[in-house]
Amino acid sequence: MSGGERANIGKIAEKISDDLFKFFKWEVVGPANLNFLCVKKEIHAKAKAGDHHHPTDVVFKYFDPYANKMVYLNTDLKSYAKGSIGTGEIRKALVSLAKSIDCACVSPEWRERYLLARGERYLINGMLFVFNHDDLYDRDFFDHFKDLKSENLHVKAGQQLHIVEPALINYIATLRQDINSLIVNNTFPKKKYTFLYPEMTLHKAAGEYWSRPATVEMIASPYLIIHHGEVYETNEDEEKVKTYGEGYLVYYRRSGASEYEFMYLFDALSRFQILNGDKDKKIRIRIICKDSSDRLKSNYKAAIANYVREWNEDEHRRSILERIDLEVVTMAVHNYKAEHVGWEQ
Repeated sequence: MSGGERANIGKIAEKISDDLFKFFKWEVVGPANLNFLCVKKEIHAKAKAGDHHHPTDVVFKYFDPYANKMVYLNTDLKSYAKGSIGTGEIRKALVSLAKSIDCACVSPEWRERYLLARGERYLINGMLFVFNHDDLYDRDFFDHFKDLKSENLHVKAGQQLHIVEPALINYIATLRQDINSLIVNNTFPKKKYTFLYPEMTLHKAAGEYWSRPATVEMIASPYLIIHHGEVYETNEDEEKVKTYGEGYLVYYRRSGASEYEFMYLFDALSRFQILNGDKDKKIRIRIICKDSSDRLKSNYKAAIANYVREWNEDEHRRSILERIDLEVVTMAVHNYKAEHVGWEQ
């Protein structure tokens, strides 16, 4: 493979990460594709002659409402063909990332580049972004971890490494494509939306309500709840006309192979006061799963019946559940090809 083609494939991961994470209210900070000097060479590269450097492909940041801190993700972007994704490559990337984070936490050079707001509370975590550019990878990515031991990855106490792997990237890409279609159809607002952080006994959400981003943990969870405002469009007379009401959009990434999946989801929505809230707020559940069950909708209807039965045939609760709009979303197909990205440069 030529150097130019390798560079283009690297651009694919960079481009798709930028395309995907803006919707979740993440920001890119500082310069991309720069190394920084290792300040722990005796630990990270003792046998190497001369200076040692750590890579930084891109740094994302977002505010974590529960932690009440800014999270900085020092990100390693990888783009592989199906046959190149192996346990050895993943282990090597994670070890490199763990050492980068260990160094970034104490590196004056890293802080000067990326910590632009002085005095803020923050965390520095790592993110490995593994994009499959030929869209042929069909294994469970986490099979690569069966023989990996955490102590061999050089992850220090208190450090977090997040992995955004091909299946999760496909889910995020599909969610973004679906959101775009809802915006075009005037059923989702371009700006007024937020990610739901329920008030917990031990965790209270901080920050301005409508500005809250989705954390990486939230994005990777089985469901993602978005609260959105009313949707308006401007008619021919330059008047604002409401096209869709305020409501909740719930993205669900499990197969729906059991009615108990949906009963658990109903329980969560009830705990978060979504089922018990304003009846005029619309609730939409949108399934994004490559292997969704053929019986998904039947299981969903059975879940409503059984959930209502557990609530002593509460007809009010039944009417709320039956008003929910359930939709299975078609998975997105990637079109990020090396030659296309090359033409864009």
